Amino acid sequence: MNEEHKEVKADRDYEEEVPTNETSLLFERYAIWVLIVFLLVGVWFRFVPLIIVSLFLVLLSFIIIVWKKKALNSVQTTIELSKTRIFVDEEFEIKALVYNDKWLPLVWMEWELPKSNGILFGETKEGKAYLIRLLWLLWYQKVNWTINGQGLQRGVHEMGQVTLRSGDGFRFAETKQTNQLQGTIYVYPKLIAVSVPAFRPSIQWGAKGKQGGFIEDPLLVNGIRDYQAGDEFRRFNWRASARTGKLQTNVYQPVVTERVLMVIDVEGFVMDYSAYEDPKQLKEYIAKKIATFEWLLSVIGTVAVKYKERGIHIGVSSNVLNHAGQKMNTLPPSANLTPLLDYLASVTQRMGVQTLRMLDELLHEGRFSSPVFIFCDHITKEHYFWYEQNKQKLTEIVFYYREETEYAVKLATRAKSLESILPTSRLQLKGS
Repeated sequence: MNEEHKEVKADRDYEEEVPTNETSLLFERYAIWVLIVFLLVGVWFRFVPLIIVSLFLVLLSFIIIVWKKKALNSVQTTIELSKTRIFVDEEFEIKALVYNDKWLPLVWMEWELPKSNGILFGETKEGKAYLIRLLWLLWYQKVNWTINGQGLQRGVHEMGQVTLRSGDGFRFAETKQTNQLQGTIYVYPKLIAVSVPAFRPSIQWGAKGKQGGFIEDPLLVNGIRDYQAGDEFRRFNWRASARTGKLQTNVYQPVVTERVLMVIDVEGFVMDYSAYEDPKQLKEYIAKKIATFEWLLSVIGTVAVKYKERGIHIGVSSNVLNHAGQKMNTLPPSANLTPLLDYLASVTQRMGVQTLRMLDELLHEGRFSSPVFIFCDHITKEHYFWYEQNKQKLTEIVFYYREETEYAVKLATRAKSLESILPTSRLQLKGS
């Protein structure tokens, strides 16, 4: 068995679409019968030049037709992803392999990955297909190479199909074959700079209603950390602060798990495709909606990562549909952040259930027994009256909004602008 592993360099990005299966008219399926007729005519009239040319073309046609038919038989393709979960702009590698599992060699073969708006393959441009050309894939030979990839757009991206093309050495005739590739890439929202809010010392982690306090054992010190805004005076570790030159606070052993539930209200981000009749205005409107929603998910994802670093369990719920058009279930707070980031990769700007129904379901399921952050475009009249009706049942709830409304002012103690946790330019907040 001839096995060869070698690196293959991809052709540069091409501007035109890859041509479909092409075959010269001289070597079409039924053209050989025309050549046979010419051969018989040459024999009948004993015209030697015609006999020689016809016989050569018949044999050549036979070889080309058989080669075309058998070229991609028993050609196996596989890929291996170095990462299946990445953040926007993060790079990864794809290890591709082609195995010619037959005796017939291939003079040439093309491998084409489909274009993707979410993943950048190799040196191609965004939205272009990735193409490489292999020469002389011998019998029972394996060829592998590495493709560099980069996540461009949040979402769940299937590797999709790879298209193979091959044929005779003169390229008079070629055939193509499509193989389904197994591989799913989760692209998470881009991490940005945020300053996560500190919790009040009186929060009751896991306690319902207004009873109880911050549940931890002040006699059991888990460790020390740098001072964070909101730390109580009694937590200061003066000895460690003097030694390091920075304010240090004690971290006590919690009696119950510190948990936070993040709720995404997508209602204000749903796109109205009839908002503008002018195509240009509609395009700008859609682009802005997408940018603001992606920014919101970046804020949520970064806040979750920051709290995870502090040992706080994070959960998520929403009223959105996922990339498959299905309603998304609540993820209870967990120390494992991967399911939450997968959740953020899957959400869309489509609403699966009304906002009030989502909030009522969460309340009925007892999800508000720990601090809850509700992220929305703006605080509505429905948000306000729902909170006023149920505030006695809520432990700690904060609405984070993008655009201020009169109801945000009325809920001043429970409503904060997203700008309050964004230390960078406010232009990002508006999707500019």
